Amino acid sequence: MRFPNFLQRSPQSNLAPSQVSPGAWLFLAISIAVLVFALLSLNLSWLQNLPGYLNPQNVRDLPESLSFPEDPRQLFQPLLLVAGLLLSLRILPHHPISHLLVLLTLLLYGIRYFTWRLFALNNGHIFSLTLSIIFLLTESLYVLSFLMQFYPTLVFDPKRRSRQADQQEALLSKFSPSVAIWIPIYNEHPRIIRRTILACQLIDYENKEIYVLDDGHRSEIRAIATELGVHYLSRPDNTHRKAGNLNYALNHTNSDLIAVFDCDFLPFNNFLKRTVGFFANEEIALVQTPQHYYNSDFHTRNLGLDYVLPNDMDYFFHYIQPIRDQFNSVICCGTSYVARRSALEDVGGYYTDCIVEDFQTGTKLLLNHWRVVYLNEVLSIGEVPRHLSEYLQQRLRWMQGNIQLYCSHKHLPIWSGRLTTWQRLFYLSILIYCLTPFMRAIYILLPLLSFLFGFTLIAAPPIEYFYYGLPFILLIYGATSWLTYNHYFLYWTEIYESIMCWPSLQRIIQVLFNPFGNFGSLVTAKGELDDRKRFNLKISWPFIAYLSLFGLGFGLRYVAPLLSPYFVRPSFEGEALMMIWNFYNAMLMSICLFACVDQPIRRRFERYPYQAVACLEVNGHKFWGMTQDLSEGGASFILRNEQELQLIDEQAELVLLQEDLRIPVNVLRMSREAFNGHSQVGLEFQLSDTAAEKTLIRLLYVDSSLWWQQIRRSSAIDAFLVLIRSALNPRALLTRYNNG
Repeated sequence: MRFPNFLQRSPQSNLAPSQVSPGAWLFLAISIAVLVFALLSLNLSWLQNLPGYLNPQNVRDLPESLSFPEDPRQLFQPLLLVAGLLLSLRILPHHPISHLLVLLTLLLYGIRYFTWRLFALNNGHIFSLTLSIIFLLTESLYVLSFLMQFYPTLVFDPKRRSRQADQQEALLSKFSPSVAIWIPIYNEHPRIIRRTILACQLIDYENKEIYVLDDGHRSEIRAIATELGVHYLSRPDNTHRKAGNLNYALNHTNSDLIAVFDCDFLPFNNFLKRTVGFFANEEIALVQTPQHYYNSDFHTRNLGLDYVLPNDMDYFFHYIQPIRDQFNSVICCGTSYVARRSALEDVGGYYTDCIVEDFQTGTKLLLNHWRVVYLNEVLSIGEVPRHLSEYLQQRLRWMQGNIQLYCSHKHLPIWSGRLTTWQRLFYLSILIYCLTPFMRAIYILLPLLSFLFGFTLIAAPPIEYFYYGLPFILLIYGATSWLTYNHYFLYWTEIYESIMCWPSLQRIIQVLFNPFGNFGSLVTAKGELDDRKRFNLKISWPFIAYLSLFGLGFGLRYVAPLLSPYFVRPSFEGEALMMIWNFYNAMLMSICLFACVDQPIRRRFERYPYQAVACLEVNGHKFWGMTQDLSEGGASFILRNEQELQLIDEQAELVLLQEDLRIPVNVLRMSREAFNGHSQVGLEFQLSDTAAEKTLIRLLYVDSSLWWQQIRRSSAIDAFLVLIRSALNPRALLTRYNNG
């Protein structure tokens, strides 16, 4: 890995002149590490005496109501009760009563824990007391933020809207409103746009028209739209970004309903049949469906966990949104939704003042007493950003849009009486969620400072934490996964939050000074290729700095005294807790560091394990076999009869019998006995027939029965074991990625 010179900016650099290069960040991190090392290793008297100044001088007495038993059997009772409950959750059915019992148990243990924490503050010095209080308040706010989301789980019914959609499909013979399908685009690759158009044409609904809304004003896209027989709209300017593009289409189309798909999303063929029926109810303005992705997000891909863990948005789309639907608080998510034209016109069209339009437009609908519905069915599939930097830019843009909503009180008066109490509580929960980067930074930095300088944030011996803290921690990690039907794993959420922490803090500060400014990229790159590993130093340097400082502190506190008596440091109450907390944080930081190493992406098309009997026809010869995998660009074909392998030419035709599909192919490579003793042939498709393109897209993407398009599931224990494996197996750094 070659680091750029931070004193100069090369002409090829893509950094803006005002940005700091990765080399400068590295220099800063090394300088800070050297400074801390110098302070610690000098063994100055003031540093040696810090634990005595910053920690309580006397043994703390707990109130009688909080005194813990001396009998070991009673000492283990809270932990054993929690362990028994967590084990019972593996067989306990989901029901409002069982959810209520788990929530009450969680609440009781939480009250017990935080009552004890009030008496575990470090009052030895005003400095340590201040940090100890900040740490306790952060814990309280963090726990409160997601307990607010778990209370409505008593009414959680993820299949309620699906049952309603089943009943409404019968209405479509009499109720068939016109639908305009909008595909807003800017600078995306023409292949991606063409694929989405073809998928939209496959939607099983007669009364529909397709519009490509081109903000890139490209003649190439106009030609594709003309070839495929769809409408092309391109406005004279790009005012207000995507919102302006959608408003221009609103004024130049006249359908009853509008379905919107970002150009990297492909709808299933039953999308409109499952959603249109809801609009028979005149109160419904919009029906939102989940966002689901056909490729792995950056962290699962970089850590080698493809098809193991659910996407990081799984919790939001399959738990939070169905709950919000119960209280008419659904968030519009910008794609894969259907809206009523008259409702959009009633609120003045799409909201244009923020960097994103979806959440704000949905809020306008709610403020005007329209109903927004959430159908918890995967009815489309899209592409998640392939690189960490693009992922961060996308999520930072979403976060900035969320914050801007709270700065738009004049046009979006969410705290007024126009919303219900529950709706305002949900907006409050999002506001608290925007503070997550600050809370995560405190969780990372304060335990590290306490460990380096010898003061505690929790002034209690380990035995007390074992009695009061550990049962609550285990319960909150295990019970929350069960309450969310394993859509949520707190320890993996801490990984996402840690990766987002420092870029988010920078963006939040920028937004606070200029709420409606433009920062970072306004468009997410799609379908990018990269033939090398990419070490994102600008993003990962905080994790390197943390691990370096923790390693130095651990060495000087526990290793150096073994080498020289001059390095002896006095112990302090709570030291063991701080060390354990830092070890856990170090594990998280290691995983974050490994996830920051982007693996090469050499294939433009995702491969899927599509296995079907097929025939390879070459110059009148037929070679029977089976496809091993399939993509938009080619296939891997396993030969059954290999004795005539030498007859295979570079030009051939692949015939998929089950689909009655014939595809001209180029033979790229032939490998004898490459697959269980059978020969394998690599094929590249030469698609020139639009009908064949549609059939292939239907096979790969828009058939909801395909297993690789289903929601991924994992148990809480499996997800934790995968976490440990990721910390101990730095695949991203130690392996060479073969994408051949």
